[in-house]
Amino acid sequence: MTENNTIDRGEIGVGCTTDRGVDRPQIHPQLRGRHLGPAKGLSKGRLARLRLRTVHDLDRRTRSYRTAMAVVGELTEALGGNLTPSQRVAVEQVAMLETIAADLVARHIAGLSVNLDEALRAGNAARRARRALLESKPDPEPQERPGLAIARARWAEMDRQRAARAAAQTKETTK
Repeated sequence: MTENNTIDRGEIGVGCTTDRGVDRPQIHPQLRGRHLGPAKGLSKGRLARLRLRTVHDLDRRTRSYRTAMAVVGELTEALGGNLTPSQRVAVEQVAMLETIAADLVARHIAGLSVNLDEALRAGNAARRARRALLESKPDPEPQERPGLAIARARWAEMDRQRAARAAAQTKETTK
């Protein structure tokens, strides 16, 4: 046996390829059938885990999901209820960040091995994201109170009466 099993040296390595990493593209992808191309959405490996996650991908039975949904509800109400799609994404992102930060802090307090720097960074990121989201909220339109409207109507009437009296006095003095 030779020690080097490469293609260049010896017969043992001829025709054999080295192991390829997961990131390397397949030369001949698996086909689903004749002329259908590679299977889409059926990956159970690393690529399936790389799919972007949202609040709705959380397991609904967990406390994390309930916490995240409570944050989503709170921020939705704070922003006025009707959210644009970009606001909805931002609200869900804030909810995920706050849930992650709370989980890391709780694990640290429970005595589990958690990098405190990561917990603090997650908390700061959640706080900054919440502040930025709430600062983007449009200012509410000022609404006039009903008592103030009645008072302004009375003041306008009093001003008209004063103007009428002043006009009458100037007429009498000019006669």
